[in-house]
Amino acid sequence: MNMQRFSEILMAYGGNPQRWSLHEREAALQFLNNSLEAQRLQQQALQLDQLLNAAPMPQLSEALQKRILKATQPSVFQSIFEWFSFKQPLKLATTFAIPCLIALTIWLNMPASPLSSQSNIDISSYQEMPLLVLLEEGELTLTEFLL
Repeated sequence: MNMQRFSEILMAYGGNPQRWSLHEREAALQFLNNSLEAQRLQQQALQLDQLLNAAPMPQLSEALQKRILKATQPSVFQSIFEWFSFKQPLKLATTFAIPCLIALTIWLNMPASPLSSQSNIDISSYQEMPLLVLLEEGELTLTEFLL
């Protein structure tokens, strides 16, 4: 820890050591205990913290609040573009995987064919008649013929 870094910590986090970064706090406290200049800088930072805490909070007008919120919210087109962009591959994979899984589940739960409930259809009596005649008369469907 040096004076430059200690000064940066005070400017960023203030004079209260509880607000300092955890990975630098111990080194900063040791530096503070060994340096009179660091102690003087911390006292100035604590005084500034007290002044800032005592200052009244500015009241924003309702119109300004709405403008700020509107400016920070993405448009519908930006949201759609970000959803389908390749910057977020997990979202993109989820977008396409879920409908595919639903379709696959429906497909796997469908019966194998419309005739699966019927058993042993005997088409030997139809073999002598031309196929088109059987299909036109409604005695045989194309599916029954192919199975």
